[in-house]
Amino acid sequence: MTETNTIVGSNVNTPRTSWPWSRDTLVQNMSYMPPEESEALLALFSWCADPRHPLTRDEAANRLGFSPETIYQLMSGKYRDPDTREAKRPSAAFLKAIKEFLSTESRRFMLGKNEMVETPTAKRIYTACDLARESQTVVFIWGPSHIGKTWAVERYYAPRNNHGKTIYCRMRAASGLMGMVRAMAEAAGISNKSNTPDLIRRIKNATTPNTLWILDEVHLLANTYRKGSFFGCMEVMREIYDETECGMVLIFTILDDVKAASQQELQQLWRRGVHKVPLPDMPTRGDVAAILKHHGLDFPDKGFKVTVKGVTDEPRECIRQQARFNGLKAITERIRYAYKMASKTGSEKITWENFMEAHFTMEKQATIQKDWD
Repeated sequence: MTETNTIVGSNVNTPRTSWPWSRDTLVQNMSYMPPEESEALLALFSWCADPRHPLTRDEAANRLGFSPETIYQLMSGKYRDPDTREAKRPSAAFLKAIKEFLSTESRRFMLGKNEMVETPTAKRIYTACDLARESQTVVFIWGPSHIGKTWAVERYYAPRNNHGKTIYCRMRAASGLMGMVRAMAEAAGISNKSNTPDLIRRIKNATTPNTLWILDEVHLLANTYRKGSFFGCMEVMREIYDETECGMVLIFTILDDVKAASQQELQQLWRRGVHKVPLPDMPTRGDVAAILKHHGLDFPDKGFKVTVKGVTDEPRECIRQQARFNGLKAITERIRYAYKMASKTGSEKITWENFMEAHFTMEKQATIQKDWD
């Protein structure tokens, strides 16, 4: 059993440096534990070492009510009986503390600045992720931008299922094979300072059959000047999947790229994907209705009109146009702005008048004003 002092982002006095391991090392160190125990510790490591919500080992230990040394010894494979020197497993109280801690932390993170609403489309995405985990297969999800794909997996599904199994990784444009491998290594809590073959090996070592990889914005890997780079990326994904028998979700934004690639670079992975989940080409009425209901607004009927400062329009048509051309973000931003309008009157609730005032204001902001006319 070993540990590594090679740390991702190894700046002095950062939360990450207080967790002196990589995921592949932890998998090895804790291999003697039953899966539910090692997964709890992996989940603790993954959560606290994540730069989106970092916590030092001391801070985490304080929250858990256990000493930092206990965490260190467990994760290093050095937690032993003082008399027999046999490896000890984490106590039931420690595992319970981790579960309660992660539950509280994930709820806080999921709320963030904007509360997550479970729309019908989001639920389809959650189901797809569950299918990949349960069947240990590759699942493809694709759909246009701004319908909630990334929000659903990054800010809801991954935190809610962060029990040592789920690894969320968002791809970057024009990164090529090396960029993809480095991104996956970082997401898994592995130092990205090694060469590409070594990183691939370590990613495999950090991946077990009950691991779920969620790879977002996969189409961006095709945006590179190197011929054959996308094929190389897909082959490495296939290799990781084949050798570890893990679950894998690949999320694309551009549908045409998926169709073309399924017959070319993506063919090997595509054939392994039993479950394929195309999303609607725009937010559905059910999606919008769920969000509106969450904020106390009923979905508007046809013909229902609102007049604000002498301007009249139909909320239903306004929402339909925004959903069609701009996606969910345009609607949720109008809701956020509506609360700002409502607060001017001292109200904590919004009305359709507030929503339409926000809409008219945002439309005016997007129009060039001609002061010479």
